[in-house]
Amino acid sequence: MDDAQANAVLTNSDGNQRVENLLDDEILRSNGLDPDYLDAGIVRQLRERGIPADRAAALAKGTFADYLRSLRRDGNLDPFYVPRDTKGLDYSRALLFNDIVHYLRAAGFAGGYLFIDDIENLVDRMARRHQLEFAKEFGLCTVRPGYANTEHHFFSSVLTTHQQASGKLAVAWGEAGLAAFARLDPASPNSVELPLPSADQARDIIVAHLDHYRTDQGDIGTIKPFTEDGIRVLLGEQSMLPRTLLSNAANILRKAAADKLTAIDAATARSAIDGSPVITTPDFSEGLDDAL
Repeated sequence: MDDAQANAVLTNSDGNQRVENLLDDEILRSNGLDPDYLDAGIVRQLRERGIPADRAAALAKGTFADYLRSLRRDGNLDPFYVPRDTKGLDYSRALLFNDIVHYLRAAGFAGGYLFIDDIENLVDRMARRHQLEFAKEFGLCTVRPGYANTEHHFFSSVLTTHQQASGKLAVAWGEAGLAAFARLDPASPNSVELPLPSADQARDIIVAHLDHYRTDQGDIGTIKPFTEDGIRVLLGEQSMLPRTLLSNAANILRKAAADKLTAIDAATARSAIDGSPVITTPDFSEGLDDAL
C-alpha cells in the first residue's frame, strides 16, 4: 500500500480521516487492495520480530480483543483476572511487555507511557510477602533484562497512588534489589507530589467533564447546568480530592436529572450531597491494639 492508497482508504466521503478504515475489508477492496494479501504481509513482519503466529494474525486483522477473550473460559475481558481462570493472566506479561512492544515498534513507535492508576488498591491489600513478589515481577517487566520492553526501554511507567502505599511499595522494591535501577520512595527524584487542586482548578475540572458530555455545543466552557451559587456549594466541600469532587458532582447531576431540573442551584446541590450515601473505607489498623 503506497501513500496515495493509504490516504484514499483513510479519507471518508466527508473529507475526514478515520483510521478504522484500515481494518474495513470492504473499504480496502473498493480502493483496489486485497485485505488477505495485506494481512499476510503484516503477519510476516510481526513474525520476524518474534511475535507468535496466532497473536500476529490477531494483531494484523484487528481481532486482538477476540484473541484475549479466547484465553478466558467465559470469554470476558472485564475483570481480566478471576480465580481458577488464569490462562490470560499467565500470558499477560509476555503479551504486554513483549508482543505489544514489538507490534508498536513495527508500527514506528519509539516508546510510550504506561499509566497505572490507584495502585494502592493492589498494594494495600497485599501481605508483605506478596508486596515483595509483586515488586520483583514488576521490576522484571519494567527495568530488569528479560523482556522486549526493557531491551528497548520502551514503556516509561507512571504510578499514581497515595503516600502510604508508595512507601510500602518502595520498601518492597528496595528489598527486591531494585532501588539501584530507580528509587520509588516519596522523597526520590522519581516521585512527584501533586497538591490538591485549588477552587479555580477544581472548577476547571468540573467544566472539562461537563464539556465532554454536552449535547449543546453552545454551552462549551460554561458551568451550565450549575448556577454560580450551585457550583459554590460543590466547590465548598471540605475535600478537594478529584475523585470525591467528581463523585459529588455526579450525585448532584443524577438528582437534577431525576427531578427534571434545567438548572442546579445551591439548594439542589446541597440536597444531593447531604443525601448521597456515605462511602466507608476499611480501617486497616483495626485489631492491631489487641494483637500487640
